[in-house]
Amino acid sequence: MKKRIPHLFAKLVVLWCVSCGTAACAYALRILSRTGHDPAALLGVILAFFGGELLMVCLKTILKNGKDGEHEQN
Repeated sequence: MKKRIPHLFAKLVVLWCVSCGTAACAYALRILSRTGHDPAALLGVILAFFGGELLMVCLKTILKNGKDGEHEQN
């Protein structure tokens, strides 16, 4: 019997965004320590992309119409 995991896609997207953002920050710190060049602009673009993905998942979850049966409709 299969068990359904609620919001599995959203959980995977959050995990993916956090792990890739962490990896990008670690790599930016590595660039800074080895070359001395400031990677802030590149890091800002990368983190903005992953932040946008997290915002879209959050808004999708908040604004859905309760189609999963968990929310009561008046």
